[in-house]
Amino acid sequence: MKNNSVFKKLFAVTAILGIAFSMSSCKKNDVDESGSANIRVINASASSSAQSFYLANSAVVQGGLRYGDNTNYMAVNSGNNLVTEFRNEGSSAAYASGKFDITNTLSYSIFLAGDGQQARVKVYEDNNAAPASGKARLRFIHLSDAAPEFIDVRTSLNATTSVVAGLKRDNASTYVDVDAGLSSLFVFQVGQSASLGNFNLSTFAAGKIYTVYITGSTSSTIRVNQFTQN
Repeated sequence: MKNNSVFKKLFAVTAILGIAFSMSSCKKNDVDESGSANIRVINASASSSAQSFYLANSAVVQGGLRYGDNTNYMAVNSGNNLVTEFRNEGSSAAYASGKFDITNTLSYSIFLAGDGQQARVKVYEDNNAAPASGKARLRFIHLSDAAPEFIDVRTSLNATTSVVAGLKRDNASTYVDVDAGLSSLFVFQVGQSASLGNFNLSTFAAGKIYTVYITGSTSSTIRVNQFTQN
């Protein structure tokens, strides 16, 4: 009887410790004060007003981030379950929020995507490895609620292969090398030949790395944007 009582007490203590550990490991804003990562913040919400951006309750961008704007890389503390918030400029309330892990030494692009009730925060890890000699490197991110859920991206209307194939909404493609000098992309519903539009971009330069992203909540506002990672 005595042994059973001891085992019961040990079990109870173990259970309490397990719950405490679980709660600790899942807490919001578990900031690594000695860790550092690089983030870039992008407003990809066409109908939004100018935005501020907060990470773990600290202001990183204090207003002025309009649709299509992106910051340069900024160093922040890494950590787990970090709360990310986009706020209308001058507001203390979140326009869109999320919770993400930011790993020490890595680089990320953090997007405000969607419009109105569909507004959301999306975070993607960046790869800044150099492209092949004479090439440009790009990835494509699908953030449009008006475009088909799955899209293909090609370099011409008559191209028989896609540089990005079957990309699902809210996802990023892998990085691909393309010919320097390319300045337009065509977006299609998967397997279809009718383009959603010919989107002219700044010419991709050799040695540069680009993120190209599609936005738009209506068919008339679908747009392709880009920024340089390096």
